[in-house]
Amino acid sequence: MLGTFKKFLIAPTMAKLNAAESIRGLACLAVVFSHLSLSFYPYLHHFSPDDRAHGHWDYFMHHSPFAFWYSGTAAVFVFFVLSGFVLSYAILRHDDVPRKVTEMAIKRYPRLAIPAFFSCILAWLALSYTNINSDLVNDWLQAYATQQVSLKQAAYEGSIGAFLFAESSTNWVLWTMQIELFGSILLFVLLLLYHYKKSLFYISSILLPLLGLWDDERFFLGLLSFVIGSYMYLYGRQIKPVFAWSMFFAGLYFAGAHNSSHAYHWLYKILGWRTYDYSNFFSGILIVYSILLSTQLSDIFDKKPLVYLGKLSFSIYLLHMMLIYLVCIPAFNWLMGMGFNYDLSVLLAVLTCLSSILLASAFYSEYVDSLAVKISNKLAKWAMKS
Repeated sequence: MLGTFKKFLIAPTMAKLNAAESIRGLACLAVVFSHLSLSFYPYLHHFSPDDRAHGHWDYFMHHSPFAFWYSGTAAVFVFFVLSGFVLSYAILRHDDVPRKVTEMAIKRYPRLAIPAFFSCILAWLALSYTNINSDLVNDWLQAYATQQVSLKQAAYEGSIGAFLFAESSTNWVLWTMQIELFGSILLFVLLLLYHYKKSLFYISSILLPLLGLWDDERFFLGLLSFVIGSYMYLYGRQIKPVFAWSMFFAGLYFAGAHNSSHAYHWLYKILGWRTYDYSNFFSGILIVYSILLSTQLSDIFDKKPLVYLGKLSFSIYLLHMMLIYLVCIPAFNWLMGMGFNYDLSVLLAVLTCLSSILLASAFYSEYVDSLAVKISNKLAKWAMKS
C-alpha cells in the first residue's frame, strides 16, 4: 500500500532540492536588504507616515511593482512554505513514517534553538561592550543600537522566549522561530494523520491552522504556509514553463506590496490594511510552487553559488542584525565623516557589511549550525534507542 502511495508523491530531483536551498538563500538576502532599507531608506517601506524619500529613486521604487528584492515579509513566508515542503519530503519518503516523525520532532527544537541561542549571546556581547554612535541612521536601527539587553534576557529569548512567545528584543529576527517551531509541530501531527487516516488529515489541515488566529493573523498565515508547502509535496504537479514563469513573476509582484504603494492601490481597495501581509503570504506560495514544480526554473536556480548561499542562509538570518550594528553603522559614519555624500556612503557601507555577513556566516555555519545538526542527530539517536 505504501509503495503504491509513494508513486503519487513528488520525488524531488537533486535539482529541485538544490533549488529549494537557492530559494532559501535568496529569500534570506531579501531579509537583509529589508533591514538595510529600513535603516537608511525607510521610505522604501513607508511604514510610518513620517518617512520621507531621500530622492527620486526610493520614491519610485516604493510606488513601483519592483520592490520584491527587499521584501523581508515575503521572504519569511517563502521560508515557511519551503519548510512544509522539505519536511514532508524528509518524512514521507521513509517506510516507517511514525518513527521518522518522532525522530524529526525530537531534533527540531535543538536544531533551531542552538544557533538562535548563540546568536542572542553574541548580540548581547555586541550591544553591551560597544558604544557605536547611531545618530546618523534611521530611528528603526537606532532603536536596536541603543537598547539595553541583559545576559539573562538574551539567554531566555534565545532558548525559550522567541520559540514560545515570539519575544526577540535581543535579536529582532527571532520572532519567526515561534512560527517555525509550531508550524513544524503542526506538520508532524498532520503527517501522522495522513499516514493513519487521510480523512482526518484533510479536516485537521483546515481546522488546526485556524488555532493560530488566537495569536494573530500573521501567526495563522505562517502555520497555513507550512500546510500549503506540505500539500505542494503531496499533490503538486509539474507545470509548463509558460505557467511557471507567469506564477513566478506574479509572486515577485505580490512580494513588493506595500499598503501605500501606487502599484498596489487596486489591491488596497479590496484588502485594505491586510494588503501587505496577505500579498506577501500569497507571493511565498507562488514563488515556491513556480520554481519547485517547474523543471526549467529548478534547473535555473540549481547553481552552486546559490545553493551555497542557501546553506549559509540560517546563519545569515541570525547574524545580520548584529553585523549591521557592528560593521555597517561604523562604516557609514566614517564615510560620511570623510565627506562622501549620503547615497555613496550607504552603498559602500552596505557592500562592506554584506561581505562581513557572508564571512561571519560561513564561520557560524561551519562551527555552530553544524554543531546543532550533530547534537540534534545524537539526541534523536539516543532517544529512539531508549
